[in-house]
Amino acid sequence: MEFHKDVLQDIKKAQRYEWLEANSLGAYSSSTICGMNTKREHGLLVTPHPTINRKVVTLAKFEETIFVENKLYEISTNSYKDSVYPHGYQYLEKFCLDPFPCFFYQIEDRRIRKVTLLLENQNILLVRYELLNQGRPVTLVIKPFIAVRFNDVLNTETQGLNTDTYLGESFVRWAPRGKMPELYIYFDKGEFIPATLWYHGFVYPKDYKNYQPGPEDLFNPGFFQVDIKPYETFDLFISVNALDQYKLDFEEQYFLESRRRRYHYFDFIPQHHQLKKMTKNFQRAIQIKEDKLNFPISLFNNKSQTFFFMQELSAFIQLSENYQLIKNTIKDLLKTLDAGILPSNYPYVDERPVYNQVDLSLWLIQMVYEYYLKTNELKFVEDVFDRIRSIVDLFQKGTHFNTYADKDGLIFSGEKKINVSWIPIKDKKGKVYRYGKLLEVNALWYNALSIMIFFAGQLGKKRLSFKYKQWLKKVKASFSKKFILPEENGFYDFINSNEKNNNFRINQLIPLIIPFSPAEPAVAQKALKRIEEELLTPYGLRSRSIYDDNDDVKNGNAYYNGAIWPWTVSWYIKALLKWPSDKKIDKIWNNYFEPLLSLTTRGLIGFIPEALKIENELEQLGQEDFLPAITSVILAEYQILSGAIKPEKEAEITEKATS
Repeated sequence: MEFHKDVLQDIKKAQRYEWLEANSLGAYSSSTICGMNTKREHGLLVTPHPTINRKVVTLAKFEETIFVENKLYEISTNSYKDSVYPHGYQYLEKFCLDPFPCFFYQIEDRRIRKVTLLLENQNILLVRYELLNQGRPVTLVIKPFIAVRFNDVLNTETQGLNTDTYLGESFVRWAPRGKMPELYIYFDKGEFIPATLWYHGFVYPKDYKNYQPGPEDLFNPGFFQVDIKPYETFDLFISVNALDQYKLDFEEQYFLESRRRRYHYFDFIPQHHQLKKMTKNFQRAIQIKEDKLNFPISLFNNKSQTFFFMQELSAFIQLSENYQLIKNTIKDLLKTLDAGILPSNYPYVDERPVYNQVDLSLWLIQMVYEYYLKTNELKFVEDVFDRIRSIVDLFQKGTHFNTYADKDGLIFSGEKKINVSWIPIKDKKGKVYRYGKLLEVNALWYNALSIMIFFAGQLGKKRLSFKYKQWLKKVKASFSKKFILPEENGFYDFINSNEKNNNFRINQLIPLIIPFSPAEPAVAQKALKRIEEELLTPYGLRSRSIYDDNDDVKNGNAYYNGAIWPWTVSWYIKALLKWPSDKKIDKIWNNYFEPLLSLTTRGLIGFIPEALKIENELEQLGQEDFLPAITSVILAEYQILSGAIKPEKEAEITEKATS
């Protein structure tokens, strides 16, 4: 992926594009293609705090100056309160990801390349400067700007910072704040000249989306100075730990990391050129460390919402052959059950889990089923059967958050003071709007019962299978009687004693994509057609119908009131494959969704955002490095190319399970 002068030397355009290098340990390096930090989360080296689940911007950036004989050229770019300075973007000739961020500068007749490389398995950043052509040597001066602060705050006070510089043999070290990471920079030639300087008034133009904007002060402890002859290089190794300087070899690390980038963890390798570039982000998504999950990618959110993690896990089951990791992950999630309910955010070791979403446990039962379909490993089902059985039994008897099976077999959950849905809508008075018999919960309830019948049959538990079949018949009849809209072109959103709500939301897709659907084929086909008319866009599906206009709903949250969610695209493709029509799915994918795939070339390069809004122009909302969106488009292509959804096989299993 390349950008040239037409973009790079137009600061309004250049600052729109960001790059992100993230490793498997939770560190990242990120900025814009012109080198101007536009968010407080940007930084050359951002690492996890050793004891707190937050990320620390240790090294914010380098300020670089090139001397060609006696002429000085500032090649950096910063945003200050009243101006952009210096104008180093004017010297940028090219930026590319090949496979690491590379900056090419043209200064008089001198061409200089800068490469930034973050190691995958160590929190070490490598930066190389290289003079690419014959002619006069240049002198390079590099000023490190040190932040040593969490990536969601700013340095607004300079008091109490340790500004001492420890100068060793070919390295420098700083320890600005107690209980925060130190910073080491190793260099292979030249010298470091200490100083104590402060630069004030940095501003980050994109902060307004997530924070109250404000100026920042950054500490500059001195500068590196080195003369570079034609074809010579200057290498810097940046870390929060001491390194063995005799083992620092840029060429070796560059070769190893380049080879690692070409290796795909999964059997499936996407055909679409954009997806090939995105797969490396997905393959780092799930890691088991000390028997707990680790989510290293996101810049903005140090937690993973369990709902979205379920969607990622589903893709991982289909795309990966790492069965032990999948089993450990499912068992890890089962450990966090409380009265049959999973936490809404996956808890870290030092945090209390939050429980307020009742459908998550039912999604987890589906994950066990998907794993069984992939592997036919009945022993694993036997190992976890009692735990997933407890979920179903507790839902039937009654559990937290006013969740219980009503006389009609359907699940009632929540009340006006308790939100239990992943669509947290409130009315104008601030009361919970969606409570009672929720569409997504009851579709998943039917699905879970069907899966339990299937598993009970496989394990020879005939009495249990018979009991669940009796429940299932009641649920099926009640769902068909109460949730189907009069025109049979969709489902009621929720039902309680006050109303049968017919808002048309994205959850209409859930009865169409689960393995065991309570919807009859004719209803499913009509619902899918209406979804295409009212929710579908080339960027994904809207959270709510373009025709819904409910004055009772508080419309303050764009996410749930019409925003476009790119992560829903695999749901739509799955529904198309499950309920075949005359549409040619591959053409829909390659043509209709091309704007969605092109999002990886704008904003944060290689990523897809959490949500979008279209008014006068396309605006990105939420996290720009939203892993579930990447997961969704990779999974969508896999489903199309592999025929992963086989309606005939699924129908056969359903027949056996429910007959």
